[in-house]
Amino acid sequence: MLDSLVLKKFTNYLELIRFNKPIGFLLLMWPCWFGLSLLELQLKNFITWLIIFFLGSFFMRSAGCIINDIIDRDFDRSVQRTKLRPIASNAISIIEAMVLLFIFLILGLIILLQFSLYTIFIGSLSLPFIILYPFMKRFTFWPQVFLGLTFSWGILIVSSHFNESITFEFILLYIACVIWTLGYDTIYAYQDRKDDIKQNIKSTAVLFGDYGKWLVLSCYLIVLSIFVYLGWNSSYSPFSVFIIAIIGICTYIAIQKWDINSTESSNYYFRQNNIFGFMLFIYLLTF
Repeated sequence: MLDSLVLKKFTNYLELIRFNKPIGFLLLMWPCWFGLSLLELQLKNFITWLIIFFLGSFFMRSAGCIINDIIDRDFDRSVQRTKLRPIASNAISIIEAMVLLFIFLILGLIILLQFSLYTIFIGSLSLPFIILYPFMKRFTFWPQVFLGLTFSWGILIVSSHFNESITFEFILLYIACVIWTLGYDTIYAYQDRKDDIKQNIKSTAVLFGDYGKWLVLSCYLIVLSIFVYLGWNSSYSPFSVFIIAIIGICTYIAIQKWDINSTESSNYYFRQNNIFGFMLFIYLLTF
């Protein structure tokens, strides 16, 4: 019985940090890896930094999930998709969640200490965004933009550490990733649109309603336009334009297939953004 209780508690902790849903930390990781792919690093250093940002993304996304669930516990109990989350269902206490949050923040700090002092300062500026993000859907229909500003912060960390400043290319990349987040998190938000309307929760899904596909298509068009510029600027290869065109056609077809009124469809096409991120990463490495 003791083994069973301990195992159940451990499972609840894993559920709290969305361990079974790695798409969240992968979407936090890709902007960091995009930034690394713009640099000229030796293979050994490149792989080392890929691992560092992989771990950092996992730790900080886990911390973000805990913060989000503590703040949103009352709302989560009223939403079909989230009512069984550990804190909302009282499977984990607030004290337990705070202890786990402290552990992940310490792990995140250990990762941050691998960087220069200037980069540590830049990285620490993201903490207010992480804390404030869960409150944004109470005040604005654009919480997805705020999430994008937060989730893309790794790009600024990469540039500040390796370039000792935020260069123009990295600013463009940051803007692209903010807009990408706006696109994919709008798809994600359509899962809860009906519940959000009942609870007076704001999102781009609520704001745009049946016209959400136009917003999402516009976001991906801007993202791919910035990436084709980055690829062309570094390689001057016409083939780079061709590759982006292929990615763009595939993305357009996927968005057309997305059923905005289906929770399952929204979840599926949201998760496809991991493949989209992987393709863009390979693109930047190639060109």
